[in-house]
Amino acid sequence: MRRINISAIVGSSVSVEEQIPLIKEVGFQGFFATYTGHEPLENWARLVQKHQLEFETIHGPYQYANRMWESGNTGDEYLEFLKDSVDACHAIAVDKFILHVTVGNHAPDISSKGLERFRSLCNYAKKQNVHICFENIEPLPHLKAVMDYIPDPYHGFCWDIGHNLCYTPNIDMLEHYGNRLMCLHIHDNYGVTQPGNIDYRDDIHLLPFDGVLDWEWFAAQLNRYHYQGPVTLEVSDQNKSEYRAMSVKKYLEAAYACGEKIREMLL
Repeated sequence: MRRINISAIVGSSVSVEEQIPLIKEVGFQGFFATYTGHEPLENWARLVQKHQLEFETIHGPYQYANRMWESGNTGDEYLEFLKDSVDACHAIAVDKFILHVTVGNHAPDISSKGLERFRSLCNYAKKQNVHICFENIEPLPHLKAVMDYIPDPYHGFCWDIGHNLCYTPNIDMLEHYGNRLMCLHIHDNYGVTQPGNIDYRDDIHLLPFDGVLDWEWFAAQLNRYHYQGPVTLEVSDQNKSEYRAMSVKKYLEAAYACGEKIREMLL
């Protein structure tokens, strides 16, 4: 049966170490987390293994993603940092590393230097048996540039459906990248709440079915492209009063029920 996975809860005050056993207890089969170079990945990996969960992916840092496009030492140093992060994935046998290629609505221009850095990273990651999965974010042309420049099917696409809804609602991401779809980030929101103003504050990571996303359409898209991977939630308990009133366990139970509902919609 298709797995239902979840991220460490975005913004939670409860530690990842406390979340992992609860994630298993409520029924999830897998887990992923963000790594910025400081987190205790090996400790998390031991806990994940202890509780018989799959450590599905590692999400790379995004705050400094624009550095890859910058000239000079800053971009080169950031590339080396990302290669170290690939090493960290390899060390705990996680074979997918998720990356944003920019951050914010304004980024440096697409540059040949930036594209070459991404190619260098992908070549390095392949030798480490790690797939780079590029994630859709704000409506900038950089993602297309990177995906076109790196056609190697070993690397692919992470479809963040919440980002698609609140940043690029008029773009059919799977029409562009469905044949390279490797993983999902599933969450809900209220779409673009200020027409003409794409804003990160719309990216609120609600539980599925609590926002305005058309989930029948979402499932039909995945079925159209024969997606066979896990249903992976990336949600936050911080952006709705009802969530904040729940215990972490109750919130995770509600999240798992949403995952089950989506799983039933998939072929």
